[in-house]
Amino acid sequence: MQFSSRHRRISHLYLNYTLVFIVAALCMFGTYFLTGHSLIWRLDGANQHLPLLENFRTGLGDLLTGKISSFDQWSFQMGLGTDKFSVYSYYLIGDVFAYLTLLFPVAKVVTVYQWLIVLRLYCAGLSFVFLASHFKFTKNVITTGALVYLFNAFLLYSAEAQPFFTTPFIIFPLLILGIEKILQGGSAWPLTAAFVWMLLSNYYFAFVLGIGAILYLILRIGWYYLKELNYWQVFGKLLFATVTSLLLSAFMLVPEIMAVMGSTRAASSFANGLKVYPLYYYLALPSQFINGGNRDFYFWSALGFASIALFSVVFIFSRAKRYPLLSSTFILSFIMLLIPFFGAFFNGGMAPSNRWTLLLCLPIALATCELVQKSAHLSDRLVLVMMLALGIYALVIGLTYYFQSDEKLFVPLIFLFVSLGAILYVHYRHPAHPHRLILLVVLANVSLNAIYYEAPYNGGYSNEMLPQGAYQNLQKNLYSGLDRKLKPVDQGGYRVSTTSNNFKLGAGYHLYNSLSPTTSSLTSYYSLQNKYLGQFATDMQNIQYDANVPLRQVDDRTILNNFMGVRYIFNWLNQENTGKIPAGYYLNKTSQLVTDPNGDPSLDQQARRYRSDQAFPLVYWQDKVFTAKQQRQYTTSQKERALASGVKVSEKAAAGLTKGTVKDQTINVPYRLISSRGNEIDSQHLEKRDSDESYQIVLPRPSDQGTKAYYPGSELHVEITNIRYQPYSLKDQIKLEQLHQNSQGLTGLLAQNNRYNYYKYLRYHVLQGSPDTSYKLDVQSNLGTETLEQPKQNALSFYKKVTNGTLNMGYFKESLPKTLTLTPSKLGKYSFDLKVIAIPLAQSGSYAKQVAQIKKDRLKNIRINNDQVSGTITTKKAGILTSTIPYSEGWHVQVNGKAKKVLRTNTAFLGVKLNRGKHNVKFTYHLPGERLGKQLSLLGLILSLLGMSFALTRRFINQRR
Repeated sequence: MQFSSRHRRISHLYLNYTLVFIVAALCMFGTYFLTGHSLIWRLDGANQHLPLLENFRTGLGDLLTGKISSFDQWSFQMGLGTDKFSVYSYYLIGDVFAYLTLLFPVAKVVTVYQWLIVLRLYCAGLSFVFLASHFKFTKNVITTGALVYLFNAFLLYSAEAQPFFTTPFIIFPLLILGIEKILQGGSAWPLTAAFVWMLLSNYYFAFVLGIGAILYLILRIGWYYLKELNYWQVFGKLLFATVTSLLLSAFMLVPEIMAVMGSTRAASSFANGLKVYPLYYYLALPSQFINGGNRDFYFWSALGFASIALFSVVFIFSRAKRYPLLSSTFILSFIMLLIPFFGAFFNGGMAPSNRWTLLLCLPIALATCELVQKSAHLSDRLVLVMMLALGIYALVIGLTYYFQSDEKLFVPLIFLFVSLGAILYVHYRHPAHPHRLILLVVLANVSLNAIYYEAPYNGGYSNEMLPQGAYQNLQKNLYSGLDRKLKPVDQGGYRVSTTSNNFKLGAGYHLYNSLSPTTSSLTSYYSLQNKYLGQFATDMQNIQYDANVPLRQVDDRTILNNFMGVRYIFNWLNQENTGKIPAGYYLNKTSQLVTDPNGDPSLDQQARRYRSDQAFPLVYWQDKVFTAKQQRQYTTSQKERALASGVKVSEKAAAGLTKGTVKDQTINVPYRLISSRGNEIDSQHLEKRDSDESYQIVLPRPSDQGTKAYYPGSELHVEITNIRYQPYSLKDQIKLEQLHQNSQGLTGLLAQNNRYNYYKYLRYHVLQGSPDTSYKLDVQSNLGTETLEQPKQNALSFYKKVTNGTLNMGYFKESLPKTLTLTPSKLGKYSFDLKVIAIPLAQSGSYAKQVAQIKKDRLKNIRINNDQVSGTITTKKAGILTSTIPYSEGWHVQVNGKAKKVLRTNTAFLGVKLNRGKHNVKFTYHLPGERLGKQLSLLGLILSLLGMSFALTRRFINQRR
């Protein structure tokens, strides 16, 4: 491929691209307009990208008008509280498109957000067109390549789901162009500028693009410049571009790196423990290459190119010696797609997520350009090879179709033959405009892919988008008006939450982040979460924990809600867990009841607000302590109960203070585990061989209990620890399924088809990745069902290794239930320790008295502003001032004007040790790494100026000569 470091001027190139883009974009986005959908994805779009953009735009506007306080570094509006920079740096600060919102009023941000999705995609195409114009391609050839580059499964999904995923498609061609300019003796400044944009835009994609650029450089030098390169000059320019860009970007990179190292992601297991992918992944991979309607994205292997891409790859391999860079790139990519190691490596050593496939889009698009450019001059032999390749590929897809039955392959498969037909027509009939013909075929292909992908039928993507106007309605009526006049934590208020799996608002929307500006919600959903908060959730065996959403509703556990200052809980009538209200929360306010028009009360709708007077203050003092060594002997329920009895601190901080105790504050409830078959089971040796088998956790009453209530006023926990699960082999699972089917006797003797049943269960288990170590343990009471789940390894960033969990069965005011139902989800061998624990929480008990004392010992005259939390308190003895402000190395504390050591209390929170007396306490937050980052960026600026001065001086001297 002949690359010129100079841009070629091609008549009407950008106009041609723009017109074709409009046609394809109308097919992609017009579907939403016609069906009444917005471009706001119900998950990340509605919970992260759009609300953050609105807040960012408001902050930018305030900053420009002189309101510096709008850019506080710490926010209490993001979950329990978090560093704003760690959130905004990932999503917005380096996103040049976010600053375009300044051109519009704040009220128009929702509309602008959606138009920016289209603009990003258009700019990604422009970037490719600009790079491709450095090759000897015609305008129709370049436009065809741009269609392949843009309208693939990766961007058909990501452009709307996570809009900033489009930015790497803009930057990567510029990186390649910058590297080529240096290799051909040009300036280092284009690469430096591209590097700076890459590093500032998003650290995750900077990592992926950086590795991609290194691989390109190695392959390019190895195949083309190995013997003719001026290595010292090239190395010097590359070093200058790399070092200068790193220094210039350090004001963001240094705090970002520290934020990542202090996040829940830092403890992720490499490749989720996978050495190879499940069988279904390899079976589906061939069809994924052209499946433009695909949204399965097994391990994020998002390909889905236009069908002509198959022939482009065949063309490149048929002339591998002429195209060594492209052919070696395709071989390397194929190998990387087969092994989880590479997915995890590109993902920073975490889940095996093959998002690196965004790098593959560029060589595939360039290969397509090469094929189309040479389409009128193909040899007869090569045409026959393409026909043979199509036959083999269609056969492979046909065979795997029997396992997948994927109707999304219909359009791509048709266009395989249409694309080959166009190539044959150009080859044999020599039309006047061969490139235009192929461009129209590819345009039809990607347009139909887009329509099929986005349309609301067959589970189309638009069904995952909020209806038009729904987001604005969410903002106004999230809690049906029940949040009005409530104040967030930083304005002297309390936190709020919802009932687990209950607050479902329709359209598949999940309330992971509260959109209400008047409340501070317990849950938060961001890519970076405080690692200490993750440790706290793990210590408390919160079954709702995920690295991206560490707390959610803490499984409605009373003490955890109280501890974290949840005064109000919102709840919807007639949804899951409607009656599972934590102890002490009473109905405070309701919305107007909407009755079912057919008179069915189970379909009535109403939002309800519950209030508790036992919410802990944000900052309070306690004189008793616990240590990690002490709590190692505790059950999880005892650790939770200890939150009201004292403060967990280090051994050093505990010196000289009274040790707390949880003696007699929780009750071990005796139980028996009985199979639905009638035999008693040992939880250490539970083997499930029948898919219908379940187990009763029987809570037998003492003989002298009579008709008395059994532990009234108690919250009931089921603690499951030391879980080990061994699935049966694929062969054994199928055999057991067949035995179960035959034992039912429901279909009649003549209807038993063992061969069909074998195939049915084989297909099911292969597609499920069996045998795998995922499982669910459901425990049901009359208040609802709780689930402890080990996710599959293909859950990527939501994967976690689960060996224990505490299930809250609810608060039983009158008496504990007589039985609970335990149901393992899968066949196999289970081993675990099981405890049933009751926590007395009656209003007249010891817990209520401890809470009352905690409220009395709160920090007085508390003020929260400008990254500071301050107040006064008088203590009668030495103790710990603790809080539910998440701990970070950025926090500093002064007591009576003197700096003191900040303590990490209760695993995850901010505190300080106080002696007896009156204290003025002030906590102040400073962004970790900010100062070092600014200093390095200043150094980078000086280096850049020196470099510019040197270049200008050299140019001046050369001109004088």
